[in-house]
Amino acid sequence: MSENPFLRFIDLVTFDQKIQSLENNIVDIDAEIVTLNKQENSIKSDLDDMHMSVMQLKKKVDEHELEMKVLDQKEKEKKQLLDRLSDYKEYQAIKAEVEAIQRMQVDHEQIVLDAWARLENMQIAENKKKNMSIDSLQQLHEQSEQLTKKNEDLRTQCSGLIAQRVEKESLVPAEWLEKYMMMRARVADPVVEISHQSCSVCSQMITSQDYVRAKRGALIQCQTCYRLLYVPEIMEKLV
Repeated sequence: MSENPFLRFIDLVTFDQKIQSLENNIVDIDAEIVTLNKQENSIKSDLDDMHMSVMQLKKKVDEHELEMKVLDQKEKEKKQLLDRLSDYKEYQAIKAEVEAIQRMQVDHEQIVLDAWARLENMQIAENKKKNMSIDSLQQLHEQSEQLTKKNEDLRTQCSGLIAQRVEKESLVPAEWLEKYMMMRARVADPVVEISHQSCSVCSQMITSQDYVRAKRGALIQCQTCYRLLYVPEIMEKLV
């Protein structure tokens, strides 16, 4: 570690940038994981909705088949009654009822067939969607696991660096550290280079006196954006 305060300060800034980069990566990966989870939940929700539609169609088929059985039972009972009747008028009336039931059976049979066709088509679509979804869900799960593992590694690295930061911070002059921490809480780039004798962010000109001080290794504060400024060439002289 250099004994020069300026280099120790720049070392802390560089160190913080590394930590910030890791933290930004963690945030980005967290967002990716959330997106993957939403996609996974969306696929599962679509499957649930389709399965619900299949179950509703199955219920309709069962209802129609039950109605068909009721008609069949009525037809059977009426025919049995016909076999026992001797009165002509009563026989003709019951016979007409049987014929009406048979017409209803024909109509209802078509209803049952149509219901079965809709159910079978929906079951085929559901199975197709399931097969496609299995691959998609597997891919999403694997991606999520990989990102989670990557994030765990990044968090471990970040924790290790944060533990080391205390020592680096203790080597920086208190005045510089105070200004740096205040600016760090406000902007992402609290320390920037002086370019063409001006702040490289807001372009505020640096006075000749401050520029001379900066070239000797001093840390200057911008009068407009208050960022901490330094001359990059000084790094070569001090290293």
